[in-house]
Amino acid sequence: MDEGPADADLLDLLIVGAGPAGIATAVEARQAGIQRILLLEKGPSHSFSIEKLYTPGKRVDKVYLGQAVDCEGAVCIVDGTRETVLETLDGFVRQYGLEVRSGTEVASITPLEGGGFEVLDARNTRYRTRTVVIAIGVYGRPNKPDHPIPSSLKGLIHFDLTEEIPPGESVLVVGGGNTALEYMEYLYAEHPVTLAYRGTEFTKANGVNQRILQNLEAAGQAVVWRNAGIATLRDAGEAPRAEATFKDGRIARFHHVLFALGGTTPEGFLRQAGVELDGKHPRVDHRFHSTVPGLYLAGDLVAGGKGSIVKAFNTGRAVVWEGLCQDHLECRIPGTGEKP
Repeated sequence: MDEGPADADLLDLLIVGAGPAGIATAVEARQAGIQRILLLEKGPSHSFSIEKLYTPGKRVDKVYLGQAVDCEGAVCIVDGTRETVLETLDGFVRQYGLEVRSGTEVASITPLEGGGFEVLDARNTRYRTRTVVIAIGVYGRPNKPDHPIPSSLKGLIHFDLTEEIPPGESVLVVGGGNTALEYMEYLYAEHPVTLAYRGTEFTKANGVNQRILQNLEAAGQAVVWRNAGIATLRDAGEAPRAEATFKDGRIARFHHVLFALGGTTPEGFLRQAGVELDGKHPRVDHRFHSTVPGLYLAGDLVAGGKGSIVKAFNTGRAVVWEGLCQDHLECRIPGTGEKP
């Protein structure tokens, strides 16, 4: 039988994901006097989705399409650019001395019989912690295409940009939403890039990304294929090896294929940790506490709505002050600097 964590190697809080929600949760926890905090990030740095998908100078709004959402906690940003947002988030990491372990993918979260959790990463490193917050976003499990992908193309087929694609190698980006357009915008400077979308209009993408697409296409800096659904994908045997046959009959080969078909709640990962789901949505209370004592969710998994960084920040405040500090960890009384 698993026992609860021993004090010698015990974290107070382990946060899975170091994007805006993960950072906000950690900052709130620091302000509450919680000391032993660790953030595990799958990407090579914190806030990786913003760093990777937003090109230099790109506008970043704190709320989606002007929604009326105010910052409720200690973490907030103003409308700005990729650079100002990353600088702000990096400032929070430095100011609060947050430890972020990058390049670390969590494989499992196991509740222990005596309380607390054991967390195992993909390198078989084990962490023991009193509480866990999962802040990985809905794209923790990207959607897959409905056609087979040859196993021999492993390393050439991608579902995110956590791995570098060598400059000069051609890339087929598949999808028609914001993520697909942002991938194309990121890649075109160093790669021949083709965007294939099964529809005709990019109505799923916001106005900023649609204008960028129009400009790149008009300037001949990217190729855009509409009504271009993929029928089959096969290994051609020699570079470029990824050969796509489209439903309109055209055939083309690429060094890499990058699918951007959206994402869904990472059901398997959550269920493994014991989290109950209502359909595809995790079951949480108003504090974002899951059905597993001491395990909370933050950010896109529970925030609701589209693309609001502030909503993600606010979930971190609720998790800490209304959840962790009430039921699981000893915290300072806000504004006093003292512990209760």
